[in-house]
Amino acid sequence: MKHLALCPLMLVASCASRPQVFVGPLPPPAVEPIESVRYGEVVRAYHIGRYVDPTHPETMHEQHPVYRIEVSAHWNLHPGPLNTANLLNPPPDAAFAPPPTNDVLVAEMNRQREVTGRVMQEAGKLAQSYGELQGVLTEMKTVARNSALLNLRFATNESRIVELERGLQKLSVAPSPTTNDAPAFSSGPTDAPKP
Repeated sequence: MKHLALCPLMLVASCASRPQVFVGPLPPPAVEPIESVRYGEVVRAYHIGRYVDPTHPETMHEQHPVYRIEVSAHWNLHPGPLNTANLLNPPPDAAFAPPPTNDVLVAEMNRQREVTGRVMQEAGKLAQSYGELQGVLTEMKTVARNSALLNLRFATNESRIVELERGLQKLSVAPSPTTNDAPAFSSGPTDAPKP
């Protein structure tokens, strides 16, 4: 019986000498560097001098710094460096899909480039024609202004000429006698002797 009493003691002694293993979930590893996953917020300090509170004019604030969050923290959505373990099959980039390349698409792109070149060339010609048209319009305005001025001068000169002609007509008419004298002309031969 002595042997039986020693057995549990040995089991207890053997269990106490062994370290106990606790099996549980491991804490997640820390992400280093944090900028690869999330950008931190940007805080700026502004130093303000004395000022009177606009809502309470009887209160004055002493100079002190004011801290303002300029940019809030946000996730980094840019893809990180490629995993070197999986270079043969990298993950697809959701923001970029390579354009399909086939002969029809390449021909259409070349045709679009040619059309764009022609459109640009025609736009240059149109701009040049527009400039020339503006010059012609300016010249036409000048000609129209000069024509209106000449028409005004012509009308003024015509009215002067009419007035001069009236004045000449008045001068060319024989003046009527202004005296009561009888006209000096004879009515026939006179037989009377002259003294």
